Amino acid sequence: MVTPHEELWLMKQTSNKGFTLIELLVAMVIVSIIMAAMVSAYELQVRSKNTQEALTDMNQTLRTALEIMTHEIRTAGFDTVPPSAAVAGIITANANELRFTRDIGDGVSFQSDNDTNDANHDEDIRYAINANGHLGREVMGAGGLQPLARNVDALDFVYLDFNGNPTAVLADIRSIQVTIVARAGEAGGVGFVGAHTDTTVYQNQQGAVILPAQNDAYRRLMLTTTIQCRNLGV
Repeated sequence: MVTPHEELWLMKQTSNKGFTLIELLVAMVIVSIIMAAMVSAYELQVRSKNTQEALTDMNQTLRTALEIMTHEIRTAGFDTVPPSAAVAGIITANANELRFTRDIGDGVSFQSDNDTNDANHDEDIRYAINANGHLGREVMGAGGLQPLARNVDALDFVYLDFNGNPTAVLADIRSIQVTIVARAGEAGGVGFVGAHTDTTVYQNQQGAVILPAQNDAYRRLMLTTTIQCRNLGV
């Protein structure tokens, strides 16, 4: 006969037998699925962050460069003491290169002084893509094209006359269309969201192709504007 004490002991042993092997395996599978989902979500967030940072950096850099160019090109030919011996204006007007002068100060009174050789006021400016593939800016014909915006694949200038028609005559230039195509510093793929292939054909405002489709993994941005040169032809 089993005594009450022995019966209680048997009940405790039966209720504390723990998990079976099958139960442990099921639990491990569930935990693995949850962990995989968490890792996948985290990886997607990191890729999205990397992609957004690359695009934002490219956008801000290019817009800042274009704003600087717009401000300076607008002053091409500036001279507050006409007629001036400075003869400020457009010097080089090619599709991929622009050089101009302006008589904007003598370094003291900030008034024209009949010359364009005041280095401290950057009175002689040239824009072009340098040997490293960056948008370059050179001042006073010396020092080379210093980077203004990195990773620029295309820089295009179109020169317009008083009627808005393209012209190759320096004296007839009244406005300039500027188009820039820049790319992100890194190609898509590892570390970025989704696969990407750039098949875009980039054109200026006149419809001319300035960068054919590259068919690569880089993300690109094109900005274009028309700058009125207020001091040309005055």
